[in-house]
Amino acid sequence: MAATMRELREQAREELGWEKRDPDRYDIDGIVRDAWITGNGSDEVWKKAVEKHYKRFMVGDWVRITVETEDGFTEHHYGPIEAFRKRNGNHYRRHVAKPYAAFLHPEYTRSHVVPLAELVEEVTDFEIVTEWSVVHEGGPQHNYGVYSCIGRHGFAPPPATVMVIHKVSGRRKRFCDACNVPELRVRLADEALMYQRTSKSMVRELREDPSLITGPTAEPSRLWDKTPADEYREWADAFPWLVPGPAAELYAKWKENQSAVAA
Repeated sequence: MAATMRELREQAREELGWEKRDPDRYDIDGIVRDAWITGNGSDEVWKKAVEKHYKRFMVGDWVRITVETEDGFTEHHYGPIEAFRKRNGNHYRRHVAKPYAAFLHPEYTRSHVVPLAELVEEVTDFEIVTEWSVVHEGGPQHNYGVYSCIGRHGFAPPPATVMVIHKVSGRRKRFCDACNVPELRVRLADEALMYQRTSKSMVRELREDPSLITGPTAEPSRLWDKTPADEYREWADAFPWLVPGPAAELYAKWKENQSAVAA
């Protein structure tokens, strides 16, 4: 006797589980139709159906959006998908397998309706290191060289198991596995955003005149009396990811020349 649709759904979910896939992230009916009803059920047909009906985004997923500000800066904002929307921004009245856009409300900007094609999974903006020797390199002597998780813990947090690195800024934090979650990861990116916002005047000035960063330094006898160029260079050392490209190139050459003179 031919299997019922319910039985085929259950079989598809079991197959996905055996492949260590999350069945909730797939359109099960679509897989059943393409793999077994209209398809011949072969491994190749199954694989194509699974790839076709994968749900890249679901409600609750954390994503990154890119926002162009009125003053000419590009900002990255993060937040969970709260709902899916139609092309015109209206709500769907029923469940849809392939929604057009997502509605989200990031912490540091207004709410947005963004096409799914323009969304980026938040985790792609971070490098997650799991090697114990790297995570605890140079660890504190008072704790046997082991860093503690700085996530959601009070007294006596557990050892860190991962190091999360924000790829753009290089900012990093150590978490245990339970705290390696989007809400805590994106705080690194939000910190970088705050630095970007407070550095806008420096960025604008160096965009207009990159040579400002290679100006004269303070006299050896008056190192406490910094020149404007000294301040630009100190800022660039603290926030290298914010330095405009031309100014960064000039600064790199300036440092090379200074090293050559000192040698």
